[in-house]
Amino acid sequence: MTGPLLEVRDLEKHFVIGEGWLQRQAARLRAVDGVSFAIGAGETLGLVGESGCGKSTLGRLLLRLIEPSGGTIRFEGVDVTTLDRAGLRRQRRAMQIIFQDPYGALDPRMSVGDIVGEPLAIHAVPRAEIPRRVAETLELVGLARGHAGRYPHEFSGGQRQRIGIARALALRPRFIVCDEPVSALDVSVQAQIVNLLQDLQAELRLTYLFIAHDLAVVKHISDRVAVMYLGQIVEIADKRTIYARPLHPYTQALIAAVPSTRPRGRRRERLAGEIPSALHPPAGCRFHTRCPYVMDVCREQPPRMVAATPGHEVACHLVAGS
Repeated sequence: MTGPLLEVRDLEKHFVIGEGWLQRQAARLRAVDGVSFAIGAGETLGLVGESGCGKSTLGRLLLRLIEPSGGTIRFEGVDVTTLDRAGLRRQRRAMQIIFQDPYGALDPRMSVGDIVGEPLAIHAVPRAEIPRRVAETLELVGLARGHAGRYPHEFSGGQRQRIGIARALALRPRFIVCDEPVSALDVSVQAQIVNLLQDLQAELRLTYLFIAHDLAVVKHISDRVAVMYLGQIVEIADKRTIYARPLHPYTQALIAAVPSTRPRGRRRERLAGEIPSALHPPAGCRFHTRCPYVMDVCREQPPRMVAATPGHEVACHLVAGS
């Protein structure tokens, strides 16, 4: 195959909130609003931003766990947005998700073996093969074969997340959305899960979209980083570039907030104020209400995504006008 494994163009998800007089739409929440990016095979793209910016919605859109309002999602050249129910089920063998909450994501009434084996049963793997496949997958994530007969409440948070990872791996997918998979875990356990994901990626040749708000974790696991603000990607580059030379004021503020024992170079502005509502996003640049460098053009015109250097794209009038 040539080209990216996953390619997203102008992806949108708008939620209609309430109904107005004579059935007119009362409001439209623009959770994801014109997002474009690509991920190469074997790559990890980190997706960062504040809570409520649309990261998890975007991750679910890629697997069509929620339906997009517009745009295209191409996986291995196939437009996922046009697939019927049967085609989507076949496609999901190659595309899976790891959820954030290791407690709420596992059915407490099901044994670990049934949880990990459920995707195999759904996709018509012969029943006689399922116990072997489950046992192999549990060992792959650092759990024992004997754990298949136990229940989620018998495990720690880190072990439960390993069960969630095993479920995502059961069908041996090629692409996994990691939706803040360590944010609910103790710091001491987070590193273990991140290292496990990296080991699995190398062994199984996996491709990840790794969603997080912790930039230190994203820096450790990602090859490239995309920064999302109020439903839109405002900057994307390889991790070394984006941490050493962030160009968008929002990215600069996020990185400035990361604890560090090393003195920084030039002072960067800290992020102030609250993220605006996606129901009524600001006109022009959506970040202008919080930007320390705001200009008149920022209030009037949305900035275009431009290439500052090869592979480093940013949507900011400061960069476009330089």
